[in-house]
Amino acid sequence: MGRLLALRADDDPELAPVMPALRAWWARYDESGEVAPPAPPGDSGTVGLLATVPWELLPPTVLLWTWGAEGPLRDMLSVRIPELRRRQELPALAMLLSQTAVLDLFGGRWRSCEDAATEAVRLAEEVGAEHLITQGRLCLANLAAARGDTSVVEDHAVSTLRVSAAHGVRALAASAFWVRGRAALLGGRPQEALRHLLPLTEPGHEAAHRTTALLAALDTAEAAAQTVRADVVRSRVAMMEAWVDRTGAVWARAALHRLRALGDGEPTGTETSYRAALETGAGGDPFEHARTLLLYGEWLRRTRRRAAAREQLTGAAEVFQRLGAAPLWTRALRELDLAEGAGTGLQPAGLTAQELRVARLAAAGLTNRQIAAQLLISHRTVGHHLASVYPKLGVTSRTELAQIDMSGDLRLRG
Repeated sequence: MGRLLALRADDDPELAPVMPALRAWWARYDESGEVAPPAPPGDSGTVGLLATVPWELLPPTVLLWTWGAEGPLRDMLSVRIPELRRRQELPALAMLLSQTAVLDLFGGRWRSCEDAATEAVRLAEEVGAEHLITQGRLCLANLAAARGDTSVVEDHAVSTLRVSAAHGVRALAASAFWVRGRAALLGGRPQEALRHLLPLTEPGHEAAHRTTALLAALDTAEAAAQTVRADVVRSRVAMMEAWVDRTGAVWARAALHRLRALGDGEPTGTETSYRAALETGAGGDPFEHARTLLLYGEWLRRTRRRAAAREQLTGAAEVFQRLGAAPLWTRALRELDLAEGAGTGLQPAGLTAQELRVARLAAAGLTNRQIAAQLLISHRTVGHHLASVYPKLGVTSRTELAQIDMSGDLRLRG
């Protein structure tokens, strides 16, 4: 990228005003130095110049997001993508669609992310742009991780590492390690998650990458908290504190509060941090906001505040169900069962705890085999449970089952 920047500066003197900003952005992402952008994020004199930058020189979207400076990029993409479609400029369109997919991923707009990433991959394959194919596949891998599609995650991760090894792009290797770790964490395998996430800060490792390690700090700390690695949690708190002091980015402030909650052993401090994280938001990402609700609800349940726990857990379950984040939706519902004191084995509609779990997953659209994989039972057992659930709820099909509110007391929806 450094050579390309130099060539474009020579070719186009009109780029001279924006070149210092571009070199600063790319220097950090290329890991050639800890170089800050020449003006604060959001400063129109620096970030606003993105609208004038040739598409192939745009800084990586994840880097702009990290600095909380993605707004001008989003505005620029909304204007330039339709223009590129009209002119059929496929390489540029593939590039900007991959940028859009990242913004949609971090903003919790999963359907838009999937559409943009899928189109970016298709166009990139047509023009032979391997790096753009990989960027699109990484977005799809992140969606798959949240949805529990581990085979899809692995397919994309292997493809990414192949490209990274061939071209020596450390950022790609880091992203592959992160998405593998994220999938393991969300799938309830924290020890495995740490094996993928800790190398992001390991000097000399192929996946060591400061920007990716920062973005993965929440996943790393949660996995560490679940495996009693307080040292790792503290290191991520310190990392995020330094970044918040440097940028003040909203997503980073929310992340810091959640990190502190994970690492604070004192009840008052833990609750204060969770509340602060929820009040700050997560940069507009409903998935990360719901993850905070889930962690807070789990903590409230463990401290025997069941009514308060149910409020947080219900909110989390609703978001996970809407997004299709099956692993965390299942986890939120399991916590709701515990918070509701389901030890008697009977639910309000006369369902057993296992029947309720099966009914909730079926209502979300999972097949019998997918439900069986989630609950570690046979698909035939799932069928037996549904045969019992239908008459108890007064329904005869999955379509009717989907009209029942499964988040709490089995009310009809709408």
